[in-house]
Amino acid sequence: MASPPGAVQAKSTQKKRCPSCAGLYPFDYRVCPKDRTPLEVHLGDDDDSLIGDVLAGSFCIIGVIGEGGMGRVYEAEHVRLPRKYAVKIVAPELANSAEALGRMEREAQAAARIVHDNVLNVVDVVRARDGRPCLVTELLQGEELGVMLERVRKLPVKDAVDIARQVCRGLSAAHAQGIVHRDLKPENLYLCQLDDGARRVKVLDFGVAKMTDGANLTRMGTVVGTPAYMAPEQARGAPDVDGRADVYGVGAVLYRLVTGQPPFDGDDPARTLARVVMDQPRRPREIDPTIPDQLEIIILRAMAKSPAQRLASAADLEKQLALFADSLNPPVAAPVSAPVSMPSSAQAPIPPSYPHSPSHPHAQHAHSQQPYTPRAGASKGHSPLIANVAVIVAALTMVLTDVVFEALFPKPKSLAPVLYLAALALAIGAGIGTLVIASRNR
Repeated sequence: MASPPGAVQAKSTQKKRCPSCAGLYPFDYRVCPKDRTPLEVHLGDDDDSLIGDVLAGSFCIIGVIGEGGMGRVYEAEHVRLPRKYAVKIVAPELANSAEALGRMEREAQAAARIVHDNVLNVVDVVRARDGRPCLVTELLQGEELGVMLERVRKLPVKDAVDIARQVCRGLSAAHAQGIVHRDLKPENLYLCQLDDGARRVKVLDFGVAKMTDGANLTRMGTVVGTPAYMAPEQARGAPDVDGRADVYGVGAVLYRLVTGQPPFDGDDPARTLARVVMDQPRRPREIDPTIPDQLEIIILRAMAKSPAQRLASAADLEKQLALFADSLNPPVAAPVSAPVSMPSSAQAPIPPSYPHSPSHPHAQHAHSQQPYTPRAGASKGHSPLIANVAVIVAALTMVLTDVVFEALFPKPKSLAPVLYLAALALAIGAGIGTLVIASRNR
């Protein structure tokens, strides 16, 4: 089929495929750049009739990204914009399956209603040339959490909690739209590496999601989800599953991240479902004693058998994990400087030569010393001496006045009494003035 004008030509060069993460890489690559797994020659693209097709006149299929039981995921380029997308297409043998088509429709409807950084962004829903529905989404760069766990088994507590918190935020956005995921597991979580080095978690695959507005296509009593991470009410086929089932799912995934094993596991799905309903999982600290007590409590509360005993929502679980994360990184307190005594407006500043001054060479613990103030009663001790001196000065003045008067006026004259009284008054005034000055200095 001829491509319309402006279409990007399909890439026909042979590629290599990683058997671990299913990623496709140039033929000259020897190992996977993500996990160092030896690459295999990929022959699938040449046999895929969709390679080179342009969907809805906009999305040119250029290669295969991955493959699962429901179909394939392709890489596509926009024919008019320099952008790449992922296209999920139902397998040809399931093109007439009502269940497969219903799941694709459910995923498209659910994911398209959620706009959040931690949820896969749905761009469009189109049809292939044979009529199969195609889900066009953003193209992610990174690694599936399930693939990472196959390589590292478990994660450090800090990383595990960060992943769980991001999942909670994405689920909170879904629950706000009345959507319950119901199939949380490491394989449905994708770790994207951002340009700044940060890691962003994306919640994938809303194919078995329940919509509280009636858009749920699952029959009553049908068990949906993955047994190892499924909430007990889901395992019983309860029709009233709500967001608390996803709270359980986050707790189960977090259990797997920090212990290195799922809470319930086994080759027999029916036996695993029975254990989910009847048994309690091993305490995480029994598996790994280094797991903090507080984190174990949060995990087990999220995984309570009864929904009523769990944290009420994904937002509540995120808050508890945030408090725990803060306890791992307590804020660094600023250094506290010693208090400095500043003189008030009524006190004179301490002179540099004062022994308790910080600049004095013999100053010790200067910050604990109080500004110098005279001892109580120190000035009062000098008051009697000053008063006595004033009286003596007044008396001497009077005597000298009498002597001078007698020398000047040996015989009584008419002006003698007047001058004598004036000199006496001057002597008394001098004595009183001295007393006043002394009282002000107390």
